[in-house]
Amino acid sequence: MISNSYDKISHMITYSKANLSEIVVSYIKNKILTGELKSGDRLVETDVSEELQISRAPIREALRELNMRGILTFSPKKGSQILEMDYEDIAEVFSIRIPLEMQILTIIFEKSLLQEQDLDYLETLNNDMIKSDRDNVIDDKEKNFIFNSNDLAFHEFFWKKSKSFRRAEILENQYFQLLIAMNKDISTLGIKKEKFDEHKLIIDACRSGSLDKTLHAFQNHMDSYLKAVKDL
Repeated sequence: MISNSYDKISHMITYSKANLSEIVVSYIKNKILTGELKSGDRLVETDVSEELQISRAPIREALRELNMRGILTFSPKKGSQILEMDYEDIAEVFSIRIPLEMQILTIIFEKSLLQEQDLDYLETLNNDMIKSDRDNVIDDKEKNFIFNSNDLAFHEFFWKKSKSFRRAEILENQYFQLLIAMNKDISTLGIKKEKFDEHKLIIDACRSGSLDKTLHAFQNHMDSYLKAVKDL
C-alpha cells in the first residue's frame, strides 16, 4: 500500500502541460526520490487512483511505461512492484552506466561545451543537495527528495550538455534503478557529505580543464557507490 503523504509532497510534481499518464509517472518517480517507495513495494492501481483522483486507464499506461524503463516489474501474482536488484544486478548497471557517463564527459571536453557559469551552476546544485539537512522544519522524506533531486540534476546536467539524448535516456532510467537499490545509502548526513565532496572534486577537475582528472574523479565517485552497495 502507498502511504497517504502525497499531500505533503504534491508541490514537488509539475502538472502543467502533462497528460495524466505523465503525471502518474512523475508521482511514482517522486515517491522514489523521497524514499517513500522502496525496492519490492507493490503499486496498486486503485490506491494510486484514489490518491490522485484520476481513472485507472492512465495509471495502467504509466505502469507499463515504468516497466519498460526497468523501474517497475510485473508478475500475474504480485502485480506491479518497484524493481528488486541484488549485488550482481547493481554491478551490471554500473558496468553500463560508467562507460556511458565517461563517453559523455569526453564529448563535453572534446567540444569545449562547459562554460564558467555552468560550473557555478553545478556548485549551486551541489550546495543545495545537502543544505536541507540543517533545516529542522522539513521532514526526512522532503530532505531525501531535495538530496536526490539535486543529485539527479547534477548528473543530468552533463547528460544534457553533451546533447547525447539516447545516452541520457538510458542513464536516467539507470539512475532510478540504482536509487531504488541504494535507498538506504542516503539516510545519514555522513554519506550525503561524502557525495557532496565527490561532486566537488568533479567540479574542481572540470575547472582545471583536464579530462583525465575529471574522468578519475567521476570513477572514484562511482566506485564509492559500488562499495556502499557491498556494505549494505
